Amino acid sequence: MGEKKIIGVCVTSIHKIAVHRLLTALGAEAEKHGYYLHIFAPFSDLYHRSKSDMAEQRIFELIHFDRFCALILFSEVIKYEPIQEELAKKGIEAGIPVLNIKGTLEYTCNIQYDAESSLADIIRHLISCHHCKRINFMAGAMGHPVSERRIEIYRSVLKENGYPVEEGRIGYGDFWRMPAREAAKEFLASDLPLPDAIVCANDAMGIAVCDYLAERGFHVPGDIIVTGLGGLQEREYHLPLLTTAIYDPEETGRVVIGQLDGMLRGEIPFDQDVAIPCKNVYTESCGCERHDKKKTDNRLVNLFSMTELERAYRHNTYEFTTYVNTETTLQALAKHFPDYVREPGLAGVNLYLNAEFAALADLPVISGSNAPVILLKHITEDGDSLPLLPRTLDELWTLPEETFDNAPQLLTIPLNILDEFFGFLTLEYHGDKILHECLFELVMTLNHLLDNIKKRMVLLLTNQQVNDVSEQTIQSLAEIVEAKSEFTGLHVKRVSEYTRILAEAMGYSPDDVNTIRIASMMHDIGKINIPAEILEKPGKLTPEEFDVIKTHIKEGERLLRNAPGKIMETAKTIALEHHEKWDGTGYMGRKNWEIHLDSRIVALADVFDALVSKRPYKKPFSDEKAREIIVGDRGSHFDPDVVDAFVDTFDQFQEIHAKYPD
Repeated sequence: MGEKKIIGVCVTSIHKIAVHRLLTALGAEAEKHGYYLHIFAPFSDLYHRSKSDMAEQRIFELIHFDRFCALILFSEVIKYEPIQEELAKKGIEAGIPVLNIKGTLEYTCNIQYDAESSLADIIRHLISCHHCKRINFMAGAMGHPVSERRIEIYRSVLKENGYPVEEGRIGYGDFWRMPAREAAKEFLASDLPLPDAIVCANDAMGIAVCDYLAERGFHVPGDIIVTGLGGLQEREYHLPLLTTAIYDPEETGRVVIGQLDGMLRGEIPFDQDVAIPCKNVYTESCGCERHDKKKTDNRLVNLFSMTELERAYRHNTYEFTTYVNTETTLQALAKHFPDYVREPGLAGVNLYLNAEFAALADLPVISGSNAPVILLKHITEDGDSLPLLPRTLDELWTLPEETFDNAPQLLTIPLNILDEFFGFLTLEYHGDKILHECLFELVMTLNHLLDNIKKRMVLLLTNQQVNDVSEQTIQSLAEIVEAKSEFTGLHVKRVSEYTRILAEAMGYSPDDVNTIRIASMMHDIGKINIPAEILEKPGKLTPEEFDVIKTHIKEGERLLRNAPGKIMETAKTIALEHHEKWDGTGYMGRKNWEIHLDSRIVALADVFDALVSKRPYKKPFSDEKAREIIVGDRGSHFDPDVVDAFVDTFDQFQEIHAKYPD
């Protein structure tokens, strides 16, 4: 790894723009200082503790903390506190510094933003630069520590400037839009004179207040100034552009990596807390900037371009889904996936399946291990893809030198549907090039494709198990019927194999070959009600006895009539028609194509076995003699095409006859 040092990063919700921007800035700063980021990132914030949350958080179980020189937690977006605490504990036990962004945990470096100082500066700015005297303050939720702290700052700044604190000018907007509109409505309905300015404790409330004032005919900032706090992305596209204090990603990256450098050099204790100043932005809603139509147009053009990129990529993923779902196999996924990983700005992609999934798909796994199996390794620049191979977690996190050369960050994302954990995706990338919304689209698409593939594999396995049981049951039943005659022996087995050979030669699909092979075993099922003395009679049958024998075809059709499924439907047809002849002289007089092809095939297979087998009324013919008889009946007893297939595969008939002798 040379001089590179790996920082582990645990975060969620990376498709959200604020998280993405901070990760990008952190990655850029880390690269300058010779660090490599290995990011573990569920898309869920893990708050709801749903089945999906439980599966996604398993990505953190893959972490080898001893591989890292430090751990960075994005506690603000990891909404489940026990996960935060467990990750911090493991980092501390590994002896590495743990930096906790916008969170508070023991024995870690808790990094907070000093929004309160910025709030005080905004209020002072309104007083000194815009000469505001009547300033209303909209806090968040009543009793919330952040709300109460910011109310005290509001009171303090007014007092330091000699302004009275009027309690009627304090409202609560609960940190979101609808309550903020109600609080603004109360401000306007108050007996107090209209405010010069409304200072809001976050941007969401500031935007809501601006919109409500505009609806009521007030001009911002001409009639009332409005300010926010926090740097919400929406404010960048709002008119007027909201004056606020932003959490500056670049400054955060500099502070976090600088703090980490000091810790690793032994100059700063691991548990020293840090406050990052917010960046005040005085713009249109306070009157410090006039509305610039050109800037607005540029922002809208950029937004449109981004939307178009996301729309185009969404169309690509739909196409990808169609291709894979046509086959619904892991092979199809591995084949088409490399064509759809260019757009998000990735340098390399690895797709891993957990051992259980891999075993279900008959992929090579490490015996007695829960190690993942790599389904695909793809480098986007040269298009290389490696074969399917098992990987231990030790191998997985031992990063080769070329990984650092390709990209400064490695992102690991869980793949799951609800509580079904399929595996994970690792992405080598540059943070400033990746489109996280496209990445979200890609991962969600992969999740659904893997879910479809797994369901198909389970269904095929279940069907195979059912078919195996059905085949065994059918064969046993057919043998019970045939056992009424001591001379028939393995007739059922041989006829089914002869039928298989002919069906393959006639171009049947593998599924249809299997269907007719199993169904053929029941061709004589109707004999179950034929008296044994007639079946075993050594001499020629009387006309009356032959009429009794002929009833077995309709009796077989009757027995199978109400049985469900393709195999039983095929068996019913064969049972009824396998004594029909091509020229129409069979039991029921059907001829040519009136007779189903399945029945024409089984008719030849049945006759061949009767010819080469010992019967009460005859000795067995040789295979060659049976062949001669069947060829002689081409176009009279048998379908000419079926006879031609028989001639072409005659050596296989001989092999089956030799393999299953009576």
